[in-house]
Amino acid sequence: MNAEKTGLLIYEMRNRKGMTQKELAEKCNVTDKAVSKWERGEGCPDVSVLPKLAEIFGVEVESILNGDIPISQDVSGKKIKDYDFRQPDRYPRYMQRELWILGEDICRAMNQDFTAILNERCEFWRDNVDQMVNWEFLHSIPQKCFFYDFDFANGGFTVEVDPQLAKALLKQDFTKYDLITSFDLEVFKQYFLKTVIFLLQESICSRTGGKIAAEKFSLDNTSSAANTNTARQEENRMMLLLGLKGKVGSEEGWINIQFSDTIIEEMLLGGFFGDGGSNGILGGKIRFQNLSNIKSREQPDNVFVEFGRFRPENVCLEPGTILILDKKENEGLNLVFEDRVIHTGKTVSIDDLFGLEIAETTQLNDIVYDEKDFISIQLGSAYLTKQEIAGLHQGSYLILKQRAGEMTLIIRAGKVVARGEICIADENFAIRVVEVVS
Repeated sequence: MNAEKTGLLIYEMRNRKGMTQKELAEKCNVTDKAVSKWERGEGCPDVSVLPKLAEIFGVEVESILNGDIPISQDVSGKKIKDYDFRQPDRYPRYMQRELWILGEDICRAMNQDFTAILNERCEFWRDNVDQMVNWEFLHSIPQKCFFYDFDFANGGFTVEVDPQLAKALLKQDFTKYDLITSFDLEVFKQYFLKTVIFLLQESICSRTGGKIAAEKFSLDNTSSAANTNTARQEENRMMLLLGLKGKVGSEEGWINIQFSDTIIEEMLLGGFFGDGGSNGILGGKIRFQNLSNIKSREQPDNVFVEFGRFRPENVCLEPGTILILDKKENEGLNLVFEDRVIHTGKTVSIDDLFGLEIAETTQLNDIVYDEKDFISIQLGSAYLTKQEIAGLHQGSYLILKQRAGEMTLIIRAGKVVARGEICIADENFAIRVVEVVS
């Protein structure tokens, strides 16, 4: 055992796990001074501790003995979140980016207009764009707030303003005057909300060529409320959220613009997010396309994330058919290499793509597929080198080529025979067949 190489591996793997030396020491039933010595290369773990270290780090004992640091895909700077098949991703990153730019324009106008009204500096900046279901949003904001509903239930949107921020703009001390009156709501609407709404109307109506009526943004038609209890929204409908953060004096808070799925669809059809067009222009901007050299040879995918492999007898692949799988919703999907299940993992989204977070070690009994005729239902695939495959370990991520939310592939004899939507039937994964490939 090379103390220096083994120490470097322990240091690297501990940091990948986000553990302190003390936390690792407690798991191994040693002192943190012992861990410190290992990492400095001044000593080696006792042989009796090696199996525990291998279990914690999700590597083989031989890796610790040899000091071989597993290679993993670089996911630094990427947005990683658990993927919920009950609430699938619906809006791709390019759509969210357009709202991000719109948020910048709104904040620029607010900084100018609100500072002029108050005669003191106001700072607003766009903080996030996210997709979620309605109940997540309504449960994440203060129950007492400045809430303006532009007919959200019928293809509109809402604007929510945190009470501390709104009261500061109205030059009120929220700690003394926490009651939100109808007069407060009306004054805020006429003096401050109008800036936000004007920018929304100007941008959305002009970029959709008037396909979305200006009346949709009328202040006269909005419903004002001091809380969200009056919001009549279907809880499970998807929507996009543009979150703006602001500071007035010592008070900070949010202005959240909640776009209904219907208005997002209208904006998409109207060209707000770019329509491609026959001239190759996307929303008035240059479209970039990567070309592949005719002589280049791309490596075929060699790892596959599967819901499982199934007997093909009596499988009906007609559109509308729902295939109920034997895998539970809370079970990890299989990572298959050379017809062997080498890992299982949890589905995540990494930026716009599906991914897998490895959930166990390679010290499991492998499942080997030796059947010649089977149906494989895949989440996605990727190409990894042998070094990258050997470096997969518990907690590492695998990035797939498929976009999050895309239909799953149903494959037989190496060919795609159908595509379907992933859904949940009771507690099991299921596939609703959408199209059959002839």
